[in-house]
Amino acid sequence: MSARRAHLLAALAAHRAAFSARLDGLPDAVVHAVPAPGAWSLVQLAEHLVLIDGDLRADGPPASALARATSGLRSRGLRFVLSLPIRIVGPPSAAPVMPSAAPRWPDVRQRWAALRAGWRERTPEAGTVAFAHPIAGPFLPDDALAFLLAHHRHHDAQVRRTLAALGVA
Repeated sequence: MSARRAHLLAALAAHRAAFSARLDGLPDAVVHAVPAPGAWSLVQLAEHLVLIDGDLRADGPPASALARATSGLRSRGLRFVLSLPIRIVGPPSAAPVMPSAAPRWPDVRQRWAALRAGWRERTPEAGTVAFAHPIAGPFLPDDALAFLLAHHRHHDAQVRRTLAALGVA
């Protein structure tokens, strides 16, 4: 495993652990509260991250020459957009990664931990499509992991806004 991949996997594991610890430290009512109509609860946000993470493929098809040549550039472009302090509305094609109406935190936490445990056992092979973004297209493994980390960090602001809306520091 490359040093970059090991670093990205460790950073994703640390982010998940910190996110989970934060939710574990909050009252159940706060974790499941919807702060405003149309907004997500913290557990819905966690479920969204689980669903996105679940799209990482260890058995993806070989990447085309075009995908191999452009994966890094497309990943960096998407990560730049995610770094902006703006709300990004998912495209209609993102419906499969939208959270359910009333997920329960213990269930989501367990699914996330199991998913990530599988990553330790089997990571994508270099040169394969590890993630297919609905707009940006296919990513090679390290570019996919970098995108996932940027995606998680993008939602940190949403966690802060949700906690503020619920009156929790």
